[in-house]
Amino acid sequence: MTKLLETPKELAERVGLPVTNIRYLIREDMLDHIFTAPGQRNPKIPSGAWEKYVSQFTVKAQKGALRKAGEEVGADK
Repeated sequence: MTKLLETPKELAERVGLPVTNIRYLIREDMLDHIFTAPGQRNPKIPSGAWEKYVSQFTVKAQKGALRKAGEEVGADK
C-alpha cells in the first residue's frame, strides 16, 4: 500500500537526494507539504508532490539549442 504522507527523510531516500535539499524545497515553498505540528514543525509531503515538482520545474530542451563551442548566440552569418 502506498503511503499518503512521507517524511523529508523518506522522500530523500526514495528519490536519491540529500534530506537537506528536500528541506530547502519545503522551506522555500517549492514542494507541496503540510505541517503536522504547531509552529510549522514536522513537515510531511503528500504522495505525488515530488512528481508534481519535477514536472513543474523541468526545463524542456529547445530544438536547435545545441551550438558549436565558441559560437555566439544571435550572431548573423
